[in-house]
Amino acid sequence: MNVTLFLVGIGSGLNHSLYAASSKFLLNRRFAHPFLFLLYVSPLQAAITPLVWCFTGPALPDPGGWGPLLIAAGTCLVAYFLLYASLSCGDVSSVMPMMGSKVIFSSLLAHVMLGEHHTGAIYLAALLVAVAVAALGYSPSKSRPSGGILKPMLLMLGCSLVFACTDVYIKRSLAFVDPYSFMVYYNALVAVGALLAIPHLRRRAVPLRVERGDVLLTLLAAAFLLTATLLFVISFRLADGVVVPNILMSSRGVFIVLFTALAGHRGSTALDVQSRWVYALRLAASVLIMVAIWLALQ
Repeated sequence: MNVTLFLVGIGSGLNHSLYAASSKFLLNRRFAHPFLFLLYVSPLQAAITPLVWCFTGPALPDPGGWGPLLIAAGTCLVAYFLLYASLSCGDVSSVMPMMGSKVIFSSLLAHVMLGEHHTGAIYLAALLVAVAVAALGYSPSKSRPSGGILKPMLLMLGCSLVFACTDVYIKRSLAFVDPYSFMVYYNALVAVGALLAIPHLRRRAVPLRVERGDVLLTLLAAAFLLTATLLFVISFRLADGVVVPNILMSSRGVFIVLFTALAGHRGSTALDVQSRWVYALRLAASVLIMVAIWLALQ
């Protein structure tokens, strides 16, 4: 087992689950529209990303690297719009783990676009993740019609497909630039693209100003997202591919289930409220994800 890859991948999943939980809280209780959150979190993330140059000096991509970097940032922006729209209308513990389906899309695209090949154990692990994601996506609610469940799940599946495309172009970009410098340019491009949300918000008469405390909470969410994404990109180098890092990233489903179960046990409704047997089902699915990770690292 590659212990370094395991720790980096699990660290990415943990930070992404913290980001998911904090963004769900902000979308539910602080931001009037999901695109308003995008308008704040992306520039804040871009502003703190140059701190990664403390680990390595600044570097420009080779000329051939700007094309895949631009495509990676563009597809990421589209995926973010789908992500925030999904989180704004679905339960975080059922919707967010749906992004684990990205491992299936990434496996297919990596095979077709990157010529990536793996053993049967890796593809079995990807299949187990898909089964676990289906179980994690079960979220009964008496107060919400079935159409209300379907919409966020479809949005998240679309997000997963677009993010799978992003993975391919991140991998291609890393042939021209190191992960740290990549993150600086990538997040800067996404932040510029996020400004496209302003006309939409103005048409809906959504105020663009938010409270200072909410900005600080958004900065914390941005830090979680930056850490998760940086570790994820580094894992591409460690694994020499995109499929295994995605299997490891699916551990975010495990963490978010634990967080929401703990919050519910303490009486909080900030994230999600479900029955004990639903949490038991999600815990079983989480164990399946861990089995998949073990298979992927053998």
